[in-house]
Amino acid sequence: MSSNKSLRKKFSRKTKSSFDVDVTSLLDILIILLFFLLKNYNTTGVLQSIPKEISLPFSESITPSLNGVLVQASKNSIWVDDKKIYESKDKSKENNFPLVDGEIIPLYDELVKKREKIQQLEQVTEEAQKFTGLVSLVVEKSLRYSEVKKLMATCANAGFMKFKLSVNSL
Repeated sequence: MSSNKSLRKKFSRKTKSSFDVDVTSLLDILIILLFFLLKNYNTTGVLQSIPKEISLPFSESITPSLNGVLVQASKNSIWVDDKKIYESKDKSKENNFPLVDGEIIPLYDELVKKREKIQQLEQVTEEAQKFTGLVSLVVEKSLRYSEVKKLMATCANAGFMKFKLSVNSL
């Protein structure tokens, strides 16, 4: 009799309590989430919001970009650090940036203000970012090279002589 009871206890099915949780599916979800986050992680720390009007050229380069003043240009508009500083009134005409002596005036004025602001912060605060003269150019791929040269010349005349060009990776 006693052996009969012990056999029943050994082979009897235990019912799961309502608090048991199957962790296997949760681990699967966690691994998928971890893989997704690692795949999309950006180690450069540089965030660029590119307007819809700009389609970037493609490149095989994988050199990360650095912090600098962000200048974006499409056929009819120019932005500096997400602030639109110029928009052409005549959309039918392409590349009609306002020029004086080969410089794009609104861009030059905005970059001079940026440079002066950075230099003032340098003097006031020790932890402030130093002026490097670096500008990150985000340029519409259909923009002519002569227009890109005008953008770069204007940046250089405003004191920003180092350039980084943003592109889409292949």
